[in-house]
Order: sequence, then C-alpha cells, then structure tokens
Amino acid sequence: MRTRYRGTNMTLTRRSLAALAATGLAAPALAQAPWPTRPIRWIVPYAPGGGSDFLARSLAAAISGPLGQAVTVDNRPGGATIPASEATARAAPDGYTLLSADLTALVITPAMARRLPYDPIRDFKPVAPIARFPFVLVVHPSLPVRTGPELVEWARARPGALNVGSPGVGTPSHLVTERFMRATGTQVAHVAYRGGAPAVQDLVSGVVQAMFIDYASGAPHIASGNVRAIGIPAPQRLGLLPDVPTLAEQGLTGSDIYSWQGVVVPAATPDAIAGRLQRELDRALRTEEVAARLRSISLEPLPGTGAEFAALIASETAVWAPLIRELGITLDS
Repeated sequence: MRTRYRGTNMTLTRRSLAALAATGLAAPALAQAPWPTRPIRWIVPYAPGGGSDFLARSLAAAISGPLGQAVTVDNRPGGATIPASEATARAAPDGYTLLSADLTALVITPAMARRLPYDPIRDFKPVAPIARFPFVLVVHPSLPVRTGPELVEWARARPGALNVGSPGVGTPSHLVTERFMRATGTQVAHVAYRGGAPAVQDLVSGVVQAMFIDYASGAPHIASGNVRAIGIPAPQRLGLLPDVPTLAEQGLTGSDIYSWQGVVVPAATPDAIAGRLQRELDRALRTEEVAARLRSISLEPLPGTGAEFAALIASETAVWAPLIRELGITLDS
C-alpha cells in the first residue's frame, strides 16, 4: 500500500524523523555514561550479624575498590523479606540499589503470600548467585541411629514419635522435613520454633531428636558431639564434613535442599550495569581471600551468571511452590 503525504504533514514527518535520528544517535552516548559515580546501596533483608549480613559485607568490601565507589549495606530485616524486596523493586533502575535475594525472598515468600506489593519475577533482574548455605541432617546422640536408613527404619516403626524441629513453619528446614517424609514414607512430628536459636537449643537438649539444620548453625554442635550428623541433603558431600555421606549415597533420594543467595536489581536496570556487577562479584568470589572468609562461617561460594541465577530460581520454584500450596502454608500460618 502506498501512503501519500501533503504539505505540512511532510514537513512534520521530516522533523519527526530528524528528531528520532538525533535520539538514536544520542542513545549510545547515554548507554556509555560512566557508572558508578556515587555510592551503591546493598539491601539485606536480615539483621546485622548473621550469615547473610556477613556475606553481603564481605562482597561489598571486595567490589567497592574495582568499582571505585563505596558499597554500603542497608539492613532491612523482618516481614518475611517483603519490606526489603519492595524497597528494591521500587528503587530507581540505575544500578545504585542491590538486593541480597535468597530462597525465602524469591521462592518461599511468594508462594506463601496471598498478595505481594511486587512481582518476584517481573520486578527483578537476576545479576548473579553468590553463595550456598548447606544443610545437614542431624540427630540427638540419644537416638540409636547413625545413618539415614536407620533413622527411616526407626521412624517407620514408631509413626509420629520422632520429633523433628525447625526454625518455623515454611522455613527451608521445615519444607525439607516435609519432603523427607513424603520421600521415605515416614510420619514424624514437626515442632516449629520462632527462630533458629531456640530450635537448636532444644535439639541439643534432646527435646527434639532430629533436624535438617543449616551447617553454619550446626557446626559447633557437630564438632562437640552434642548432635550427630548422619546425612547431607545435597548432591555432593560437604568439604567441611567429608566423612558424612549424602542421603542419596545412602539410598534416600528426593530430600535435597540448599539455601542459596544471590544478587538482584530492579528489572529495568541496564544490562551493561548488571553485567559489570556480575563480573565484579564473580571475580571477588573466585579470590582465595573472599572464599576463605565465606568458608569460615560455612558458606559455599557460588559464582555464576545472571542466566544461571534465573535458572536456579525457576528450578527451585518448581520444587517448593507446589509443596507449599499442598501444605496450605500462608504467611499467617
């Protein structure tokens, strides 16, 4: 079809084309504007002093030099990670706001919440995974079991008698307990606490007999003999516990879990900025200094790309969201 232009319309069209051309010529210059030119804020949805805070501060210190700007940690704990996530989603997409986003923030909370003030997929751009928090299946020494199969046999013979603790309903520890029951055909009594500290205290004292515990919390008690490690719910053994076999090695599949953490930015953040952040995080995680710091609190460095982080989020959502819906867990549970 032919289009005819007459009089002033032709002039306006030429002017429009000229304006568009000028805009197009200016775009590369804008895209190449220097970044960063001011301090960067790294939001952490947990309180100071914990593993997530330590991880963010370690990496913030490592990347601030190469970036030429300070990277400051902004702790915003509470609210099932929602306040911190919302603050990031609503921030300007200019590369000056990062979020420590984990299994809870990107998978568990969205599955438990009836509504959120942000969309965990559309409102964030994955930059990179940064670390994994390994778990260990431990039992109180009074329980006469030393392997995963022995625990299953004991629990099957006594339905509902095994008390398994967790830091709370809907936590990774609770969810993997539910998966374990389904995978092994056992029935246990889940005891939910308000936080990890009281759960560990009751495990050590024998009030509960077993727990899927994050290694950072369990390490001193494993070392002291207050609890016994009987299996690793992951594809590989832990370098920190090389003599403890995985559950899969013991013939128990379907109960793997890792809590992980990565960095996301507001979704409209330019790819060039996200790419620069990814490269600096990757470089830092591969240095022995940073890796040693993370391992000192039992974290596993997890360098990777934004695409790899997005794939991890998708695969974990496919595992945990259906289970959360099946259990009927909500943020009010």
